[in-house]
Amino acid sequence: MEDHDYVYRVGTLLYQGLTFLILYPLIVYIIYLATEFSRLELLVLSLIYLIAALGILGVWIYAKSRLVRIEDQQITFKSIMGEYILEPADVRRVVIHWDNKGREFVQVWTKGKSFSLSEYYFPFPELMSDLENFIESHDIRTNFTGRLTG
Repeated sequence: MEDHDYVYRVGTLLYQGLTFLILYPLIVYIIYLATEFSRLELLVLSLIYLIAALGILGVWIYAKSRLVRIEDQQITFKSIMGEYILEPADVRRVVIHWDNKGREFVQVWTKGKSFSLSEYYFPFPELMSDLENFIESHDIRTNFTGRLTG
């Protein structure tokens, strides 16, 4: 199995966050022109914008730092919050789910934690293929049975 890093795509987060950061001041300015804000109201709206901007930046930094690596003998989940290395014996089961929009995501269960993999990891088809190979080679419990043969 070839080692490959699967990185988390942040494009969707970035586009929505930038849209908010651009539109919010424009909308507040238009409302400000139409009505008369007090300094306190303008200060509160500015604080809301600043907190939202910092939140968007924090989420973006966290998402940008996420990656998954599947090797022959371990799965590594890495982010700014730390690194988790799962040996085959640590993995209790791997479960595939679909959300209400038909998108698939995978949960890797250990004794004390659950790790999720979704289509936001790039490239997701290769990630799923490597995960299936890892599951087969280490005889891990899963509900992938239909996917493994097809």
